[in-house]
Amino acid sequence: MSNKRMIHTINLFMVGVTLTACSSSSGVPNTPAVSKFISSKKTVNEIPVTIFSKNKEVEITLSSDWKVSTELINPSLLKLSPVDRTKSIRIDRVNRADYLSDTSLTDYMAIHKKNIESKQGPKRKKDEIIRTSNLTIDKKEAYVKEGRTSYERNQFGYITAYLESNYHFYIITYTSMYEFTLADREFFEKMSQQFRILNDEPSDLVLSSTDLTSHQGKYSQFQIRTPSNWEVQDFELRGSDLDISLQANNDYMSIYLEPKEESDSDLTLEEYGRYVAEMYADPENSILVPERTSVEINGLKGIQMEGYQVVNKRKIVQLHTILEAQDHFVEIVFYTGEGRYDRVKKEYQRYTSTYKENKR
Repeated sequence: MSNKRMIHTINLFMVGVTLTACSSSSGVPNTPAVSKFISSKKTVNEIPVTIFSKNKEVEITLSSDWKVSTELINPSLLKLSPVDRTKSIRIDRVNRADYLSDTSLTDYMAIHKKNIESKQGPKRKKDEIIRTSNLTIDKKEAYVKEGRTSYERNQFGYITAYLESNYHFYIITYTSMYEFTLADREFFEKMSQQFRILNDEPSDLVLSSTDLTSHQGKYSQFQIRTPSNWEVQDFELRGSDLDISLQANNDYMSIYLEPKEESDSDLTLEEYGRYVAEMYADPENSILVPERTSVEINGLKGIQMEGYQVVNKRKIVQLHTILEAQDHFVEIVFYTGEGRYDRVKKEYQRYTSTYKENKR
Protein backbone atom coordinates (compact mmCIF):
# COMPACT_ATOMS: atom_id res chain seq x y z
CA MET A 1 0.00 0.00 0.00
CA SER A 2 1.75 3.17 -1.16
CA ASN A 3 1.94 6.42 0.82
CA LYS A 4 -0.19 8.09 -1.86
CA ARG A 5 -2.86 5.40 -1.55
CA MET A 6 -2.89 5.74 2.25
CA ILE A 7 -3.39 9.50 1.95
CA HIS A 8 -6.35 8.93 -0.38
CA THR A 9 -7.87 6.48 2.11
CA ILE A 10 -7.56 8.94 4.99
CA ASN A 11 -8.97 11.80 2.92
CA LEU A 12 -12.24 9.88 2.60
CA PHE A 13 -12.57 10.13 6.38
CA MET A 14 -12.15 13.91 6.60
CA VAL A 15 -15.75 14.84 5.88
CA GLY A 16 -17.00 18.21 7.18
CA VAL A 17 -20.48 19.57 7.82
CA THR A 18 -21.78 21.16 4.63
CA LEU A 19 -24.36 23.95 4.64
CA THR A 20 -27.09 23.59 2.03
CA ALA A 21 -29.65 26.03 0.68
CA CYS A 22 -33.35 25.44 1.24
CA SER A 23 -36.19 25.52 -1.25
CA SER A 24 -38.03 28.74 -2.04
CA SER A 25 -41.12 30.04 -0.26
CA SER A 26 -44.65 29.47 -1.49
CA GLY A 27 -45.24 33.04 -2.70
CA VAL A 28 -48.86 33.33 -1.49
CA PRO A 29 -50.24 36.89 -2.12
CA ASN A 30 -50.97 38.89 1.05
CA THR A 31 -54.70 39.51 0.50
CA PRO A 32 -56.95 40.50 3.49
CA ALA A 33 -58.44 37.01 3.66
CA VAL A 34 -55.02 35.38 3.55
CA SER A 35 -53.66 37.88 6.10
CA LYS A 36 -56.45 36.95 8.50
CA PHE A 37 -55.66 33.26 8.00
CA ILE A 38 -51.93 33.82 8.54
CA SER A 39 -52.64 35.84 11.69
CA SER A 40 -54.77 33.03 13.08
CA LYS A 41 -52.21 30.42 12.06
CA LYS A 42 -49.39 32.43 13.59
CA THR A 43 -51.07 32.35 16.98
CA VAL A 44 -51.19 28.55 16.84
CA ASN A 45 -47.62 28.28 15.56
CA GLU A 46 -46.26 30.41 18.38
CA ILE A 47 -47.06 27.66 20.89
CA PRO A 48 -43.64 26.45 22.09
CA VAL A 49 -42.78 22.80 21.53
CA THR A 50 -39.74 20.96 22.90
CA ILE A 51 -38.07 18.81 20.25
CA PHE A 52 -35.56 16.04 21.01
CA SER A 53 -32.84 14.42 18.94
CA LYS A 54 -33.42 10.77 18.06
CA ASN A 55 -31.73 9.33 21.14
CA LYS A 56 -32.48 12.36 23.36
CA GLU A 57 -28.89 13.61 23.36
CA VAL A 58 -30.14 17.22 23.04
CA GLU A 59 -33.38 19.20 23.14
CA ILE A 60 -34.50 22.54 21.79
CA THR A 61 -37.74 24.48 22.28
CA LEU A 62 -39.21 26.25 19.25
CA SER A 63 -42.58 27.37 17.93
CA SER A 64 -44.71 24.52 16.65
CA ASP A 65 -44.24 25.39 12.96
CA TRP A 66 -40.70 24.00 13.17
CA LYS A 67 -40.57 20.31 12.23
CA VAL A 68 -37.87 17.65 12.31
CA SER A 69 -36.29 16.96 8.93
CA THR A 70 -35.85 13.25 8.23
CA GLU A 71 -33.76 13.51 5.06
CA LEU A 72 -30.88 11.06 5.05
CA ILE A 73 -28.46 13.22 3.05
CA ASN A 74 -25.75 14.71 5.25
CA PRO A 75 -27.39 13.58 8.52
CA SER A 76 -27.14 15.55 11.77
CA LEU A 77 -27.91 15.02 15.43
CA LEU A 78 -31.01 17.15 14.80
CA LYS A 79 -32.31 18.98 11.70
CA LEU A 80 -35.35 21.26 11.67
CA SER A 81 -37.13 23.55 9.27
CA PRO A 82 -40.47 25.42 9.10
CA VAL A 83 -43.17 24.38 6.65
CA ASP A 84 -42.01 26.77 3.90
CA ARG A 85 -38.41 25.46 4.24
CA THR A 86 -36.92 28.93 3.79
CA LYS A 87 -34.95 28.50 7.00
CA SER A 88 -33.28 25.63 8.77
CA ILE A 89 -31.57 24.67 12.02
CA ARG A 90 -29.08 21.85 12.31
CA ILE A 91 -27.29 20.62 15.39
CA ASP A 92 -24.14 18.55 15.04
CA ARG A 93 -21.53 17.24 17.43
CA VAL A 94 -18.14 15.56 17.07
CA ASN A 95 -16.42 13.33 19.59
CA ARG A 96 -13.50 15.08 21.28
CA ALA A 97 -11.81 11.69 21.72
CA ASP A 98 -11.33 11.63 17.93
CA TYR A 99 -8.96 14.59 18.25
CA LEU A 100 -5.62 15.21 19.91
CA SER A 101 -6.04 16.01 23.59
CA ASP A 102 -4.75 19.57 23.15
CA THR A 103 -7.38 20.43 20.50
CA SER A 104 -9.22 23.53 21.71
CA LEU A 105 -12.61 24.79 20.61
CA THR A 106 -10.95 27.44 18.43
CA ASP A 107 -8.76 24.72 16.91
CA TYR A 108 -11.86 22.75 16.03
CA MET A 109 -13.51 25.84 14.52
CA ALA A 110 -10.54 26.18 12.16
CA ILE A 111 -10.74 22.46 11.28
CA HIS A 112 -14.49 22.74 10.66
CA LYS A 113 -13.95 25.72 8.36
CA LYS A 114 -11.21 23.90 6.46
CA ASN A 115 -13.42 20.83 6.01
CA ILE A 116 -16.28 22.92 4.61
CA GLU A 117 -13.97 24.73 2.20
CA SER A 118 -12.54 21.42 0.99
CA LYS A 119 -16.06 20.26 0.06
CA GLN A 120 -17.01 23.41 -1.85
CA GLY A 121 -17.62 22.80 -5.54
CA PRO A 122 -17.76 25.28 -8.41
CA LYS A 123 -21.43 26.02 -7.69
CA ARG A 124 -20.65 27.43 -4.28
CA LYS A 125 -18.78 30.67 -3.73
CA LYS A 126 -16.54 31.50 -0.80
CA ASP A 127 -18.21 32.41 2.47
CA GLU A 128 -18.16 36.01 3.64
CA ILE A 129 -17.99 36.48 7.42
CA ILE A 130 -20.05 39.50 8.48
CA ARG A 131 -19.57 39.54 12.24
CA THR A 132 -18.47 37.43 15.21
CA SER A 133 -19.66 37.46 18.81
CA ASN A 134 -19.98 35.39 21.98
CA LEU A 135 -23.02 33.87 23.67
CA THR A 136 -23.70 31.72 26.70
CA ILE A 137 -25.53 28.58 25.59
CA ASP A 138 -26.57 25.95 28.13
CA LYS A 139 -24.21 27.59 30.65
CA LYS A 140 -21.30 27.22 28.23
CA GLU A 141 -19.39 29.92 26.39
CA ALA A 142 -20.07 29.78 22.65
CA TYR A 143 -18.28 31.43 19.76
CA VAL A 144 -20.69 32.76 17.14
CA LYS A 145 -20.09 33.79 13.55
CA GLU A 146 -22.53 35.26 11.05
CA GLY A 147 -21.92 35.05 7.34
CA ARG A 148 -23.42 34.80 3.90
CA THR A 149 -22.69 32.64 0.90
CA SER A 150 -24.25 31.55 -2.38
CA TYR A 151 -24.98 28.23 -3.98
CA GLU A 152 -25.88 28.17 -7.67
CA ARG A 153 -28.33 31.10 -7.96
CA ASN A 154 -29.41 31.07 -4.32
CA GLN A 155 -27.97 33.34 -1.67
CA PHE A 156 -28.37 32.59 1.99
CA GLY A 157 -27.21 33.82 5.34
CA TYR A 158 -26.15 31.73 8.30
CA ILE A 159 -25.23 31.98 11.96
CA THR A 160 -23.13 29.23 13.52
CA ALA A 161 -22.39 28.77 17.22
CA TYR A 162 -19.60 26.53 18.52
CA LEU A 163 -19.48 25.25 22.09
CA GLU A 164 -17.74 22.43 23.93
CA SER A 165 -18.70 19.92 26.59
CA ASN A 166 -16.78 17.16 28.34
CA TYR A 167 -17.03 14.75 25.42
CA HIS A 168 -17.99 16.75 22.32
CA PHE A 169 -17.71 19.88 20.25
CA TYR A 170 -21.23 21.09 19.38
CA ILE A 171 -22.18 23.10 16.28
CA ILE A 172 -25.55 24.88 16.02
CA THR A 173 -26.26 26.41 12.60
CA TYR A 174 -29.22 28.55 11.57
CA THR A 175 -29.61 29.33 7.85
CA SER A 176 -32.00 31.48 5.83
CA MET A 177 -32.57 31.75 2.11
CA TYR A 178 -32.46 35.50 2.39
CA GLU A 179 -30.14 38.20 3.69
CA PHE A 180 -30.18 38.15 7.47
CA THR A 181 -32.15 40.83 9.29
CA LEU A 182 -32.18 41.98 12.90
CA ALA A 183 -35.15 39.66 13.43
CA ASP A 184 -33.01 36.66 12.36
CA ARG A 185 -30.26 37.58 14.80
CA GLU A 186 -32.78 38.01 17.61
CA PHE A 187 -34.38 34.67 16.72
CA PHE A 188 -31.02 32.90 16.84
CA GLU A 189 -30.16 34.35 20.24
CA LYS A 190 -33.57 33.41 21.62
CA MET A 191 -33.46 29.95 20.03
CA SER A 192 -29.96 29.22 21.33
CA GLN A 193 -31.12 29.90 24.89
CA GLN A 194 -33.64 27.07 24.50
CA PHE A 195 -30.95 24.52 23.63
CA ARG A 196 -29.99 21.90 26.22
CA ILE A 197 -27.52 19.00 26.26
CA LEU A 198 -29.27 16.05 27.91
CA ASN A 199 -26.81 13.21 27.34
CA ASP A 200 -23.22 13.97 26.41
CA GLU A 201 -22.09 10.34 26.24
CA PRO A 202 -20.77 9.38 22.76
CA SER A 203 -23.27 7.59 20.52
CA ASP A 204 -23.81 6.80 16.84
CA LEU A 205 -26.27 8.67 14.65
CA VAL A 206 -27.28 5.46 12.87
CA LEU A 207 -27.04 1.80 13.87
CA SER A 208 -25.32 -0.52 11.42
CA SER A 209 -27.79 -3.07 10.11
CA THR A 210 -27.50 -6.60 11.51
CA ASP A 211 -28.25 -7.91 8.01
CA LEU A 212 -25.12 -8.28 5.89
CA THR A 213 -25.02 -7.74 2.12
CA SER A 214 -22.44 -9.24 -0.22
CA HIS A 215 -20.38 -6.91 -2.43
CA GLN A 216 -17.94 -7.81 -5.17
CA GLY A 217 -14.82 -6.06 -6.43
CA LYS A 218 -15.11 -3.97 -9.57
CA TYR A 219 -13.90 -6.92 -11.65
CA SER A 220 -15.65 -9.54 -9.50
CA GLN A 221 -12.34 -10.85 -8.15
CA PHE A 222 -13.67 -11.20 -4.60
CA GLN A 223 -16.65 -10.71 -2.34
CA ILE A 224 -17.12 -9.36 1.18
CA ARG A 225 -20.18 -8.86 3.39
CA THR A 226 -20.95 -5.61 5.18
CA PRO A 227 -24.12 -4.19 6.84
CA SER A 228 -26.96 -3.67 4.37
CA ASN A 229 -27.22 0.06 5.17
CA TRP A 230 -23.59 0.70 4.23
CA GLU A 231 -23.24 2.16 0.73
CA VAL A 232 -20.79 1.45 -2.06
CA GLN A 233 -18.84 4.61 -2.96
CA ASP A 234 -17.46 5.54 -6.36
CA PHE A 235 -13.81 6.10 -5.51
CA GLU A 236 -12.22 4.12 -8.35
CA LEU A 237 -9.81 6.92 -9.25
CA ARG A 238 -8.23 6.53 -5.82
CA GLY A 239 -6.81 3.13 -6.74
CA SER A 240 -9.06 1.00 -4.57
CA ASP A 241 -10.99 -2.02 -5.77
CA LEU A 242 -14.00 -1.48 -3.47
CA ASP A 243 -15.07 1.31 -1.11
CA ILE A 244 -18.06 0.98 1.23
CA SER A 245 -19.11 3.31 4.04
CA LEU A 246 -21.73 4.44 6.50
CA GLN A 247 -20.74 8.09 6.48
CA ALA A 248 -23.22 9.12 9.18
CA ASN A 249 -21.06 7.19 11.67
CA ASN A 250 -17.70 7.69 9.95
CA ASP A 251 -17.46 3.96 9.20
CA TYR A 252 -15.30 3.32 6.14
CA MET A 253 -13.88 0.29 4.36
CA SER A 254 -11.53 0.07 1.39
CA ILE A 255 -10.06 -2.98 -0.33
CA TYR A 256 -6.91 -2.95 -2.46
CA LEU A 257 -5.45 -5.73 -4.60
CA GLU A 258 -1.70 -5.54 -5.14
CA PRO A 259 -0.48 -7.81 -7.99
CA LYS A 260 2.76 -9.57 -7.11
CA GLU A 261 4.08 -8.94 -10.60
CA GLU A 262 4.12 -5.18 -9.84
CA SER A 263 6.47 -5.70 -6.90
CA ASP A 264 9.23 -8.11 -6.04
CA SER A 265 7.81 -11.52 -6.95
CA ASP A 266 9.79 -13.06 -4.09
CA LEU A 267 8.22 -10.69 -1.52
CA THR A 268 6.83 -12.72 1.36
CA LEU A 269 3.69 -12.02 3.35
CA GLU A 270 5.79 -11.17 6.40
CA GLU A 271 7.94 -8.71 4.42
CA TYR A 272 4.89 -7.05 2.85
CA GLY A 273 3.21 -6.76 6.26
CA ARG A 274 6.30 -5.22 7.82
CA TYR A 275 6.51 -2.66 4.99
CA VAL A 276 2.87 -1.61 5.55
CA ALA A 277 3.26 -1.52 9.34
CA GLU A 278 6.31 0.74 9.14
CA MET A 279 4.29 3.30 7.17
CA TYR A 280 2.19 3.97 10.28
CA ALA A 281 5.19 5.06 12.38
CA ASP A 282 4.92 8.77 13.20
CA PRO A 283 7.44 9.93 15.84
CA GLU A 284 6.02 13.47 15.80
CA ASN A 285 2.72 12.16 17.17
CA SER A 286 4.31 9.35 19.25
CA ILE A 287 2.83 6.65 17.00
CA LEU A 288 4.84 3.43 16.93
CA VAL A 289 4.98 0.65 14.36
CA PRO A 290 1.87 -1.47 15.14
CA GLU A 291 2.13 -5.04 16.34
CA ARG A 292 1.06 -7.69 13.84
CA THR A 293 -0.89 -10.90 14.45
CA SER A 294 -1.39 -13.88 12.15
CA VAL A 295 -4.87 -14.61 10.75
CA GLU A 296 -6.41 -17.01 8.28
CA ILE A 297 -9.58 -16.05 6.42
CA ASN A 298 -11.35 -18.57 4.19
CA GLY A 299 -8.16 -20.38 3.31
CA LEU A 300 -5.98 -17.26 2.87
CA LYS A 301 -3.16 -16.70 5.33
CA GLY A 302 -2.64 -13.16 6.47
CA ILE A 303 -1.53 -10.51 8.94
CA GLN A 304 -3.72 -8.11 10.92
CA MET A 305 -2.74 -4.87 12.68
CA GLU A 306 -4.25 -1.72 14.18
CA GLY A 307 -2.75 1.35 12.55
CA TYR A 308 -3.02 4.82 14.10
CA GLN A 309 -2.77 8.08 12.19
CA VAL A 310 -3.26 11.77 12.92
CA VAL A 311 -4.61 14.02 10.16
CA ASN A 312 -5.45 17.66 10.87
CA LYS A 313 -5.45 16.90 14.63
CA ARG A 314 -7.95 14.09 14.08
CA LYS A 315 -7.03 10.61 15.31
CA ILE A 316 -7.95 7.75 12.99
CA VAL A 317 -7.64 4.02 13.68
CA GLN A 318 -7.51 1.40 10.95
CA LEU A 319 -8.08 -2.33 11.27
CA HIS A 320 -5.67 -3.30 8.51
CA THR A 321 -5.68 -6.89 7.23
CA ILE A 322 -3.27 -8.22 4.61
CA LEU A 323 -3.98 -11.57 2.93
CA GLU A 324 -1.82 -13.47 0.46
CA ALA A 325 -3.47 -14.99 -2.60
CA GLN A 326 -1.72 -16.90 -5.37
CA ASP A 327 -0.77 -13.92 -7.55
CA HIS A 328 -1.60 -10.88 -5.39
CA PHE A 329 -1.81 -9.44 -1.90
CA VAL A 330 -5.16 -8.23 -0.52
CA GLU A 331 -5.45 -5.24 1.82
CA ILE A 332 -8.75 -4.86 3.70
CA VAL A 333 -8.90 -1.60 5.66
CA PHE A 334 -11.74 -0.64 8.02
CA TYR A 335 -11.32 2.72 9.71
CA THR A 336 -13.04 5.25 11.95
CA GLY A 337 -12.27 7.84 14.65
CA GLU A 338 -10.30 6.72 17.67
CA GLY A 339 -13.15 7.68 20.00
CA ARG A 340 -15.40 4.91 18.68
CA TYR A 341 -12.93 2.33 17.39
CA ASP A 342 -13.05 0.08 20.46
CA ARG A 343 -16.84 -0.11 20.18
CA VAL A 344 -16.76 -1.29 16.56
CA LYS A 345 -13.51 -3.28 16.38
CA LYS A 346 -15.18 -6.70 16.80
CA GLU A 347 -17.72 -5.84 14.11
CA TYR A 348 -14.91 -4.78 11.74
CA GLN A 349 -13.20 -8.11 12.41
CA ARG A 350 -16.44 -9.96 11.69
CA TYR A 351 -16.93 -8.17 8.37
CA THR A 352 -13.29 -8.81 7.45
CA SER A 353 -13.74 -12.53 8.10
CA THR A 354 -16.34 -12.75 5.32
CA TYR A 355 -13.80 -11.94 2.58
CA LYS A 356 -13.61 -14.62 -0.15
CA GLU A 357 -11.78 -14.88 -3.44
CA ASN A 358 -14.02 -15.73 -6.39
CA LYS A 359 -13.08 -18.62 -8.66
CA ARG A 360 -11.62 -17.49 -11.99
